[in-house]
Amino acid sequence: MLPKDQAGTGKEVGLKFQLDDARAKNDELKNDYDKVKKELDAEKATRVQAVAKLENELAVLTAERKKREQEYADLVKAEREAVAVMKTTQENTVHSEKERDTLEAQVLQAQQDRDAHFKEVVRLTDELHQAANEKNQLDKRLTTLSADLAKAKDALRYFDINEDSDYKSKTPPRVDAVILGSGGSGLVEISSGADDGLRVGHHLEVYRSTGGMSTYVGRIEVVKTTPDHAVCKIDPKFQNSNMMKGDRVVSKIE
Repeated sequence: MLPKDQAGTGKEVGLKFQLDDARAKNDELKNDYDKVKKELDAEKATRVQAVAKLENELAVLTAERKKREQEYADLVKAEREAVAVMKTTQENTVHSEKERDTLEAQVLQAQQDRDAHFKEVVRLTDELHQAANEKNQLDKRLTTLSADLAKAKDALRYFDINEDSDYKSKTPPRVDAVILGSGGSGLVEISSGADDGLRVGHHLEVYRSTGGMSTYVGRIEVVKTTPDHAVCKIDPKFQNSNMMKGDRVVSKIE
């Protein structure tokens, strides 16, 4: 068995070198995953703190609103009592004009205080609604982040990529595509793209099936992707024959 850099067509890379290479890639992928996980955990913690803060503010505003409502009720009661006193004074005392004027002034002040407190209740209610809306938005954001994380994990599983792996890994996902045509200058276009997990730098293998037999054609490297197509360059070191439209493209030869 040969080291990877000495292996050529028809030669296998040594198991020890394959194992060392796999371990190095796995360590790199795990480090990148841990970094992304820490960032996600930090963002979650920030969101939780923001929601807790909003909930505390909501409780304070709710208590303040109840206090203002009680003050408003007290003012209404005081107003009614003042009006009752004024009417009694008018009916029973014809010489208490000064007292009546005083009572009217008290009623006016009570009305002004009532209006002022009512405006304050309205303002606090608006702030309460705003705080509730912000909390709902944060809750929705948290739900969206959780859903996005679940989708990302599903995508990794779909492309047979371990959660500890790096999405930038040069190890391609499982691919079953065909060559659509040749653009010249050693380039070919294939029928799989970014939506299938292909990234620039992925190496793929090409073979041709004829008469029930499969023949290895060569290796290509992804240089450009679209959602459903990719442009690849031919690696001359592994090319056994010219690549043709309809040749099969896979991530590895089984």
